[in-house]
Amino acid sequence: MPPESTLSRDRLTDAVIRAIQEMILRGEARPGDWLMPQPELAQRLGVGLSTVREAIKGLTLLGVLEPQPGRGTWVHAEAPALLRMLNLLRLRLPEVDLHAIYEARRLLEVELTVLAAERADERAVARIDEALQQMRKALRYDEAFIEADLNFHLAVARAAGNPLLEQFYHITAQMMSEVNRQIAAIPGLKDTGLRLQEEILQAIRTHDTWQARQRALTLVGRWREVLEAFESLQSEAEAEG
Repeated sequence: MPPESTLSRDRLTDAVIRAIQEMILRGEARPGDWLMPQPELAQRLGVGLSTVREAIKGLTLLGVLEPQPGRGTWVHAEAPALLRMLNLLRLRLPEVDLHAIYEARRLLEVELTVLAAERADERAVARIDEALQQMRKALRYDEAFIEADLNFHLAVARAAGNPLLEQFYHITAQMMSEVNRQIAAIPGLKDTGLRLQEEILQAIRTHDTWQARQRALTLVGRWREVLEAFESLQSEAEAEG
């Protein structure tokens, strides 16, 4: 049996993600082709359409599938290789309580972002902007990108002007970065994160606390969705067991 996820994704969605994964790895859903229509897939697996949609959303976040409105769901040309790579990375994921890290990010990071939007001066904004520039330069280099991403989050925390909260958040940010090192190779992950962080910087620069909160919640929420999908994958050892 696969280990129980530390996050709260529905078990049916996990099962559908694994079923689609097996279809791709067996060659039933071939790379570069279309996945069977969602109603057919739901009927075959004995689940509702909403569960199939959630599973496709998860595999889309991982870069394995690509929905094409009005046409269907395309199986990425490199899907089998990508799934095998993700499975190897999954086995290397640090044994940490991902739900605890998510909760800490949601409680601390979001509120620190709001405080930064209230209090950041020009020097603080410049530090955040500098970290973003380093992220843009490092998009093709996972390790350098993760370091620049960590600097971004710490610069936002510093801009909040509360040294005690900043110290609390430092622990969370370091643990988050260790997890991010394992998932940085997921296609499109860095680009989407960078776009959201650019929006966070804009909200801080304009002292828009509402937008700062919404963008921070979106960033943290998407991180959780990616991890949920990542944890739902079945390793080859589990498939054989």
